[in-house]
Amino acid sequence: MSEITIALPDDLKDWVSRKTESGEYADPSDYVSGLIRRDQERTAKILAMQTAVEAGLASGVGNRTADQLFEAAKLSAKR
Repeated sequence: MSEITIALPDDLKDWVSRKTESGEYADPSDYVSGLIRRDQERTAKILAMQTAVEAGLASGVGNRTADQLFEAAKLSAKR
């Protein structure tokens, strides 16, 4: 495993310490790794949304009403 050093202001260092002392995370490395993983997941979701928007725009103008679109979205969300 690689190691990096990160400088934090005191208030952030205290925050990380409280997170680890509470037992929520094993150590500061575990906390930072969790933040990075969540950021990776968030970035992947944003990319998927951007891809979907681009595909929608490329598909042209639709012919469904707003009510039909909302109903389709509700049905999709239930799956």
